Amino acid sequence: MMQVLYETEGRPQVFNLAKNEASIGRSNENDIVLNDFSVSRRHALLKREPEGWVVYDNQSTNGVKVNERLVPRSVVNDGDQLSIGTFQLRLRQEIPAAVAPAKRPLDSTSTCIRPISEFNLDFGLEKSAALMPETTDHKKRAVLDVAYKNKVFEILVQVAKTLISADDVETVLDKVMDLIFEYLPVDRGFLLLEENGVLKLRVTRMKSSSRLTTDGSAPYSRTIVDMVLRQKVAVLTSDAQADERFEAGMSIRMQQIRSAMCAPLWNRDSVIGVIHVDSPIHVGTFTEKDLDLLTALANFAAVAIERARLHEHVAEEKRIRGRLERYHSPQVVEEIIADASATGSFKIARTKNVTILFADLVGFTSWSEKMGPDQLSALLTQFFTLSSDAIFSQDGTIDKFIGDAVMAFFGAPIDQPDHAARAITAALKMREGVAEWNAKRAANGEPPIQVRIALNTGEAIVGEIGSARRVDYTVLGNAVNVAARMEEFVAGAGEICIGPATYEATRSLFRVAQMGHFSLKGLSNQVPMYKVIEAVSPEETLGVTPARRERL
Repeated sequence: MMQVLYETEGRPQVFNLAKNEASIGRSNENDIVLNDFSVSRRHALLKREPEGWVVYDNQSTNGVKVNERLVPRSVVNDGDQLSIGTFQLRLRQEIPAAVAPAKRPLDSTSTCIRPISEFNLDFGLEKSAALMPETTDHKKRAVLDVAYKNKVFEILVQVAKTLISADDVETVLDKVMDLIFEYLPVDRGFLLLEENGVLKLRVTRMKSSSRLTTDGSAPYSRTIVDMVLRQKVAVLTSDAQADERFEAGMSIRMQQIRSAMCAPLWNRDSVIGVIHVDSPIHVGTFTEKDLDLLTALANFAAVAIERARLHEHVAEEKRIRGRLERYHSPQVVEEIIADASATGSFKIARTKNVTILFADLVGFTSWSEKMGPDQLSALLTQFFTLSSDAIFSQDGTIDKFIGDAVMAFFGAPIDQPDHAARAITAALKMREGVAEWNAKRAANGEPPIQVRIALNTGEAIVGEIGSARRVDYTVLGNAVNVAARMEEFVAGAGEICIGPATYEATRSLFRVAQMGHFSLKGLSNQVPMYKVIEAVSPEETLGVTPARRERL
């Protein structure tokens, strides 16, 4: 039987050309009603003639197009598309019952339970099918009608084209349900996905409406769904009320489920969800060929869902990576991404022991008065670049650039037991970079650049902090404030100043000099400050004493 497929108000419709004529138009008197002013009251006529189905234009205002060609009359066949006003109608030859596979007919109370492995074998989807011995059951399945399988695959080609065009999961789920209502005689449809080990209802579709839901309250059979998930089978029941297998199913009785089908969303060797469709009124609505088609469609849907999930994951990772690269070295970015993939989320803001670094250009204000914008921008770019390289070389995190200053920290988001040593090493590299830069500036007759650096170790809150519109990965707390005051009031030009906690954590690794005791806001007592001279060689580290290191 020829069918006409179209959409009204966003819902797919199917009209069976069971009679010899079918009228199309805006008026409710038509067989196919297209309620839009782009359509005439009695716009067109489909008529069965000796040469096949023929479409006639009833002298409509906007005419009739067949495959984008304006025609007064045209023979139409399976797959042809009619354009009537703003509507697109497609003709489809329904799969004839004569070419359906020879299977046991279902009576009004029977149930068909088909293993997925059997379906894959029938349709040549089993990887090892060619190597299996030809058992009697296998030979029976091998005679599955070729015409029927070809028709199923023809439908699935259209399904694949539709699903592959969608990149986000929600769109895929909605299109899957559209296809189910287009190709199967269902009244209700439910799609459930497994998320973090829990099966969640993602889509509910009724013949009269379409909506997304996540509340799990839709009237599908949990008994049938559990069977499909547990046994990895596709199920068809002509009357769930009369089947003793489902006697214990309260949802079946409460929802008055009659004809129903359920197929697993099969991805590789696991089930990622199910599609459940039913007719709550009619008994014997579905046939075994409907079950085959639903099972095949579910297989395609599973692939499309996993593809969309992967696409979303890659897009999210790309977005996150782009944000993280503003603060972290490439190695740290990779560790953060790997940690998020393993745990399912990024670490939230928390208190950690970290080392904070501040570096500031000396005399920047006076330079800025003498330099043009381009020169000033080039100078800052050079300073920030060499600072970033030094910090990233020790897997530090750049918090922000503040005018002519750099703020960074070590020990987060990735745990670094040696974060104080890493911070001092980065400061030394920064100072070496400035020295090399000054050598080039001197060769060009430019004045030298001087930088002061301060480091402080202590407890701080680390994480993404901000508003709903903007967040920054940053570090907050008294340890940060003290580091900023050390850089402003203690460190001199060309010096690397460290606090007592940083000194205690690294005393065997670096040669330092005492700078004296200082009172700083945020500290209750005067505390000793040190300036870093250089790194201690491995040989010296074995026998060096604090007294030898702390010489002026």
